Amino acid sequence: MAASADIILHNAVVHGPVRTADAVVVSGGVIAAVGNSAELMRRAGDDTQVIDCGGRVVVPGIVDPHCHLFAAAAARNGVDCRPAAAPDVAAVIAALRTAAAQGTGWLRGYGYDDSPTGLGRHLNRHDLDAVATQVPVRVEHRSGHACVLNSVGLAQVGIGRDTPDPPGGVIVRDAAGDPTGLLLEMGGWLRERAGVRSGTDKTALRRLAQRLLGYGITAATDAGPDNGLERWQSFIAVVGDGTLPLRLTMMVGFGHMDAIRQAGLSYGSAACDGMLTVGHAKIMLTASGGTLQPHPAELAEMVAEAHGLGFPVAVHAVERDAVVAAALALADAPSLELPDGRIAPDRIEHCAECPPDVLELVASSGAAVTVNAGFLHYDGERYRRTVAADLLPHLYPAGALAARGVPVALASDAPVVEPNPWAAMAAAVTRRSAEGESLGGVSVPSVADALGMHTNGERIAAGGPADLAVVEPDPLGAVVEELASVRAVVTVVGGRVVWQRIRG
Repeated sequence: MAASADIILHNAVVHGPVRTADAVVVSGGVIAAVGNSAELMRRAGDDTQVIDCGGRVVVPGIVDPHCHLFAAAAARNGVDCRPAAAPDVAAVIAALRTAAAQGTGWLRGYGYDDSPTGLGRHLNRHDLDAVATQVPVRVEHRSGHACVLNSVGLAQVGIGRDTPDPPGGVIVRDAAGDPTGLLLEMGGWLRERAGVRSGTDKTALRRLAQRLLGYGITAATDAGPDNGLERWQSFIAVVGDGTLPLRLTMMVGFGHMDAIRQAGLSYGSAACDGMLTVGHAKIMLTASGGTLQPHPAELAEMVAEAHGLGFPVAVHAVERDAVVAAALALADAPSLELPDGRIAPDRIEHCAECPPDVLELVASSGAAVTVNAGFLHYDGERYRRTVAADLLPHLYPAGALAARGVPVALASDAPVVEPNPWAAMAAAVTRRSAEGESLGGVSVPSVADALGMHTNGERIAAGGPADLAVVEPDPLGAVVEELASVRAVVTVVGGRVVWQRIRG
């Protein structure tokens, strides 16, 4: 007779290969059986956690393969400068002034938007000097790839008229050559300066974990381009003590690969009983300053160097030119074979601007693509007002990429948008904004297909990992317009219930 179960989920609709299954048995951190409730309830022992799902759907645990966990946790600790909270520059200044009167040290804001649906322009140091002239002020752009400092902040981090642009970053200047306060792609550079480095706020991380688990997310990849040994140790601390009770993968910033290797770590290395893993090497490829950085020839060298150290790469590529350069570089790079003989696929992150000619290059590259379909949901109206009509159908084209045979995963890129995987699936299937407006383009054929893009294609079957979510409403049966409202009522990670809104 089979040993008693650790968990039994019964009276459920199980999304798996056994269409009539209404129960799942979990034992030893894996799925032990999937089948009929009446039969599988016999495995219940004195210590079995039995959960009546009330006819709800059980799906594989959701995976968010590209987010920024520490940034997402910290974002809500600053002053909310998003359009809904601060719709114009005067409102941003007023909100920051209120906070400035209540604290010391760096004053932080987040979420300002320079688009026509936001402020209509970037903030500058003069705006923020109107907030404070004695304390440093920093406001993050909604994208996470830009920020604005006031004059005191610029001086504190050593930015003046003669300061050169750091590698990969841009200090935006006015017609006279003076810094405007706007900094592009300089988050890592700023973190190296005194007073800007952020610590580990476990309270904020716990709140973030509850948000993720409440969506049914059981695994996530932190895609920080500056992740290195210090951040690895931070993750060990917060995974090891249960602050973040999910399976986590940490990408390694390209410039930190050597330090990771010297610490005895490599791609696939694990800690915290396998709950924390070393992932891809992250390469930032941007055109935000008007030219590609790094140059395509340098990018090819970086890919070769990462492969030589045993790391597949994840190339950040948003703009059309960046996606083209990433696809060409990865097409020319030999595949990376791991010591066990498996091929480690490289990735293109975001792939935002991908019209048909670019899509063909991506398909030929052999890379997997991580797409932020949730941006279409949350920012669709902004795109409709700011993106050329002929490009709009080709933004974050999960459906078109998949139809061409490209492996596609959906990801949030939180904190840029809310890490709601169901909103991303809804947008992938409908190509519509949250307001219901069509953006055009090729849709993902079904919710089941979109779910596969957010679960690594996992199905609930015996022997599989016991990473599961009991959700409502039924994502496979509800009208797609309701999909963004799906939430977990029970979330299981590694065979342990870590989130529960119903009692069994």
